[in-house]
Amino acid sequence: MKYKDQWRNRYVEAYNQYQDRAYPAVVKDFGYNNVTWPKVSSANGLTMFVVKFLTYAGWRATRVNTQGRLIKGAERQASGTILVVNKFIPTSGRKGSADVSSTIKGRSVMFEIKIGSDKPSEHQLKEQALEQQAGGFYFFIKNPEQFIECYDLICNLA
Repeated sequence: MKYKDQWRNRYVEAYNQYQDRAYPAVVKDFGYNNVTWPKVSSANGLTMFVVKFLTYAGWRATRVNTQGRLIKGAERQASGTILVVNKFIPTSGRKGSADVSSTIKGRSVMFEIKIGSDKPSEHQLKEQALEQQAGGFYFFIKNPEQFIECYDLICNLA
């Protein structure tokens, strides 16, 4: 794969460009800070990598909570006692929404993170088709190399 060893260099380059824009006086006086590396072998780490890279490169990127959340609730028993229980509240977003929503060069680009044997769901495939019909992009990403490849594809479009 062409991008096997490039993703680390590209991440550092984007990070340094971000520092140049955000903190020019600090860079001038003290140089660049060391980059913090997300653990790209996990879904959370790869999602952080994608969001940070796009942000560092100057594009809009946000993580989308597609899981829902766990809250504490109360449940009355038949005996009249009240128990504290954990309840899962599903997300208010649509099923199949990508993990990362971004805009690159004026284009809507969605990234769904898939680690290991994780496969796209039926809802994600439908959401991908809807995004593409609307003129946007929806990629399934398994590693940083694949992300950089998709990123370059978008950036090199006319």
